[in-house]
Amino acid sequence: MADGVHKITWEDVGKEPFRLFFPAGVVSGIIGVALWPLSFGGWISFYPGQAHVRLMAYGFFGGFIFGFLGTALPRMLSARHFGIANVIAQLAVYAAMVVAFAAGKIAWGDILLLTLLVMFLGAVVTRARQRKDTPPPGFVLVGLAWLCVITGAVLGIVQARTELDTFWINLQRLLSSQGFVLLPILGIGPFLLPRFFGLESAHDFPEMTRPSAECLRKAAFALVIGLIVIGTFVWEAKGEFRWSHGLRFAACLVYLGLEFPFAKAPKFGSALGASLRLAFATLLAGFLTVALFPEHRVGLLHLTLVGGFAVITFVVATRVVFGHSGNLDRLKKGNWWLIIAVGMMLFGMATRISGDFWPRIMASHYNYGALMWAAGVFLWAIKVLPKVRFLEKE
Repeated sequence: MADGVHKITWEDVGKEPFRLFFPAGVVSGIIGVALWPLSFGGWISFYPGQAHVRLMAYGFFGGFIFGFLGTALPRMLSARHFGIANVIAQLAVYAAMVVAFAAGKIAWGDILLLTLLVMFLGAVVTRARQRKDTPPPGFVLVGLAWLCVITGAVLGIVQARTELDTFWINLQRLLSSQGFVLLPILGIGPFLLPRFFGLESAHDFPEMTRPSAECLRKAAFALVIGLIVIGTFVWEAKGEFRWSHGLRFAACLVYLGLEFPFAKAPKFGSALGASLRLAFATLLAGFLTVALFPEHRVGLLHLTLVGGFAVITFVVATRVVFGHSGNLDRLKKGNWWLIIAVGMMLFGMATRISGDFWPRIMASHYNYGALMWAAGVFLWAIKVLPKVRFLEKE
């Protein structure tokens, strides 16, 4: 063990809930993709479509989102941390939700999700009242993401009790599977990602309780982009696939181009930087290819969901875990294991997409894609997750 590093205590977990939620998110993701081989192999009796989507959106991505925000928001607000009792209570509801979805109990899972969202929001609001600082301006998109996922959870609960119009069913899926993940990526990215390239963030303002004019300007721009993205969800839910994805692509491209540091970043950098560049390119490629070929939207959207959202999630989680465990210097090395892990995930993604283009091999390619993605995640997990047990002394 390196000097200045010690094993975590329960108090440390209360301050940094990512130490529990990141591993939980990995487990949920593995379960989510495993449903397809289990279904094709006859091991489960229900069709895993809804369960898979919810496990990936609420379980996999949700685990990392809850862990990251539960750690970061109290610090950004200069308020007290969540505390171990709060973290354990949230984790218990989260775990029950994952079990419900994995068992095909969608309605129960949606109820537990809404409970978890309200619990988390309550903890944040309590600390926001005591704040001594203002979050970065892009975090207005995190607020919109919470609005999306709460609306999606409510629609899911209503859908289980009454027959809804197709529009509302489609909107529920879009708000949950995309809004809940895309908006935080756009909102947190301008503040966090410059660190990956050794740059200063234009969203990093001095401590203040009343936001400056520049901070408000950036928040307003983020809000406009967020509302446009949500508008494209409504447009798509009405059945317009081509132009809704085209506008979503354009909105994300503009925001990334103006607020993200890729143009100023070194051309050659770390494995994290290379993976980020590839992930954001793939995220945009998913929206663009669906706009061009909307008849293949279900498969092609995995470019955004797997190659974009998931890879970004793992890269950011790597930075968080290494940074909080006294291993930040290791990220300056080659870290070829990360490139290999990301490559395996992308190969699994490509295999999954190919199954939609050749129906005769769909089942086998769904299975191979799930197994390859899970193998990449496992490699990432054995390299990163053991470090959540350690903390660098301040």
